[in-house]
Amino acid sequence: MNINFLTQPTAVEENKNTVDTVFVNRFINGMMRIPTEIRLRFKTINNIPAVTVTLTYKSRIKETLTTIANGELISAIIAAMGSQLKPIQEFQTNGNHVVEDTSENFELEMFEAFIRSQHQLKLEDDFISPYGDRFLHAIFTIGFHHDVHFYLKRNEHIEELLNEALKA
Repeated sequence: MNINFLTQPTAVEENKNTVDTVFVNRFINGMMRIPTEIRLRFKTINNIPAVTVTLTYKSRIKETLTTIANGELISAIIAAMGSQLKPIQEFQTNGNHVVEDTSENFELEMFEAFIRSQHQLKLEDDFISPYGDRFLHAIFTIGFHHDVHFYLKRNEHIEELLNEALKA
C-alpha cells in the first residue's frame, strides 16, 4: 500500500487562514472567569500574524491560547483586556474570521503601533539568550495585570523607537 500523506487534505489545511473558533470560545469563557492576570504576545506563524494569550485564574491555573489573528480579533482582545467584552462577543458571532495579512515580523509591527499608543510602557531587564543576544523586554499595560509583552532583539531600529518614545 502506497499512501502519499502530502496530498491528503486535512481540516487544518482547509482552514489554515482562519481564526481558530476554539480560541475565541475559550478566550471568552476565560474572560467570564475573571482572570487575575492576562498576558498578550504577538508572533508570526508561517508568515501569518498570530497571538498568544495567557490567562491566570484565582486558583493559580494558567491557560494559554494561540491562534492566527487579524486586526478585528486583535482589537477585540485588547478591548476585552480593558474590560470591554462586547467586541469579542460580536467577533464570535459576526466577526471576519479570515486572516489575509502576511508578515515576516508581526511582533515588531505591533511594537511600533503600541509605542505610538497611549498605553503605559514599562521596560524590564533585557533577556539574554544562551548565544549572548540581548532582547528588549517591553510591557504595555492595558489594565491592572492586563499586559502586552514584547521580546525584541535589540538593534538600531529598536533603539531609535525607544529614544523617540522617551523624548515624547
